[in-house]
Amino acid sequence: MEIIGTVDSVIDLATVRLRLIHNDERERWDELMRAHHYLGLSALVGRSLRYVAEAHGQWLALLGWASAAFKCAPRDAWIGWSAPIQWQRIGFIANNCRFLMLPGPRVPNLASKILGANVGRLSFDWQAVHGHRVLLAETFVDPTRFVGTCYRAANWIDIGGTRGFGKSNTRYTEHGQSKRILVYPLCAQARTILSSPFPHVQLPRTEVKAMELSDVEAETLLNRLAPLADTRQLRGLRHRQRSVLAVAICAFISGARGSKAMTKWAACANQQLLGRLSCPYDARIRRYIPPSETTIKRVLETWSMETLEPVVGDWLKRVTVP
Repeated sequence: MEIIGTVDSVIDLATVRLRLIHNDERERWDELMRAHHYLGLSALVGRSLRYVAEAHGQWLALLGWASAAFKCAPRDAWIGWSAPIQWQRIGFIANNCRFLMLPGPRVPNLASKILGANVGRLSFDWQAVHGHRVLLAETFVDPTRFVGTCYRAANWIDIGGTRGFGKSNTRYTEHGQSKRILVYPLCAQARTILSSPFPHVQLPRTEVKAMELSDVEAETLLNRLAPLADTRQLRGLRHRQRSVLAVAICAFISGARGSKAMTKWAACANQQLLGRLSCPYDARIRRYIPPSETTIKRVLETWSMETLEPVVGDWLKRVTVP
């Protein structure tokens, strides 16, 4: 958080109001952030929200929220989610990437009051603007500049420090400037919901997504599924049961519900993933072939998602982000 100006008792805390900016205020908000925040402003990454705190029409503070950092080892360990789950649910975290107290009158506790008001409405506003709520707020504090007093006063949790890497395009490079990571659960069960092996009943529904799995993650899943008995007649089978189940599990984690949606997900999956999930390879067309809807439906008649939950939970624990 950047603070400009000196403390003054002119502002009554009861008169302070926080709101989303209007479209015609965007240019003013951006200009003030560029002029006064030590990081300046280039863009807010991904989905974003811009807020202003004001009293009697006077702007007191600006807050910017954006998509969460994709990789953050202390945060991921604190949540306890696996890499496949993280890939799907990172969108349910919002990053407080800018907090600026503007020049002008200020009173003690103003910053923490504004921050508290913001997290109190953040999930609702995210739902209204972006179509789903968020479950966790995060921020990164530079300890060479700030202690994070207002965050701590607003009951944010310090969960550790970064390793001092920054992302540039698709690569991470070391810059040596470690930052403290603070998080704030926006609902009581945030960690449980985010780390649940299967979509939690309170998890907001979003669009079906693609999935990324490493060779090790895919192999671990297939090995975990291999001992399950295949009750199908073996003659003429093209797809091994463990491969069909792996496809169905990945599709389910990605948001697909029912054999039809799972089939559509598999048809859109990239060839590398289908290969890692042990789908059969057709040398004639040089492509891995995903299972059909009939095949998925037949396998799930024996092994439903409910019966597979212990298997999936065990797999995800084995590939949990360290």
